[in-house]
Amino acid sequence: MKRFILAVLACVAFPLFCGAQNVTLVTLDWPPYVDSGMNNKGFNAEIVSEAFKRVGYTAKIEFADWDAAVAKASQGKYDGLFPEYYSKEREQDFIYSNFFSNSLLVFYKRKGAKINYTSPKKLQELSSYKIGVVKGYINTAEFDAATYLKKFEADSDEANLKKLLNKELDIIVIDKLVAQYLLQKHMPGAAAQLEPMDPPLIIHPLFLLFPKKNPNSQKLCDDFNKGFNMISKDGTANAIMKRSSLQWSIEPAK
Repeated sequence: MKRFILAVLACVAFPLFCGAQNVTLVTLDWPPYVDSGMNNKGFNAEIVSEAFKRVGYTAKIEFADWDAAVAKASQGKYDGLFPEYYSKEREQDFIYSNFFSNSLLVFYKRKGAKINYTSPKKLQELSSYKIGVVKGYINTAEFDAATYLKKFEADSDEANLKKLLNKELDIIVIDKLVAQYLLQKHMPGAAAQLEPMDPPLIIHPLFLLFPKKNPNSQKLCDDFNKGFNMISKDGTANAIMKRSSLQWSIEPAK
């Protein structure tokens, strides 16, 4: 009897050694952050999985169209959704984790194109240009609310890069790492023809979201934060970044 009680107490205190609990997460194909075609499913997926592993969970990651992923997760059909920027709108339906990565959001243009842009606080400078965005993506509150800008939606970042190259658009909004990855892997001939614009539109912290409809979401969020803190402190998170061959540090956005 004593042995049984001790075993139960051990499982409560150290769930990692007593069989991991499952957590089902949904994401999108957003290489190099997350990608169903990669062995590790992308460095963001690897970081999230490792953080959960440290606190006794096995993360199952599914991929979907982003709009569908957000809708299903908000209904509680998944335990979590990632990676996502912060927005007040999302916070109505989700609990936000602590940040676990960053996204450098920039404008891209054709090399040689003269675009008058000096600051993300002066978006009016871009009112005469055709700007490509991805449907369903959050950019910045100011940019997304700017009805005076000529914004054209596409289904993917790659589609926007192609439209930019073909002169259907003047500039596009895109994550810098995503642009570099897509140009290197899928459009190598275009890499020398397109370039990012300075300054960045914003540096976004990336979060894991837990649906408020699920009663255990706050606990899952707390556990994930604890796990990420572990892998951040011992260097595992940055080691994952190095293995991905990406030069981007896991540091809070300034």
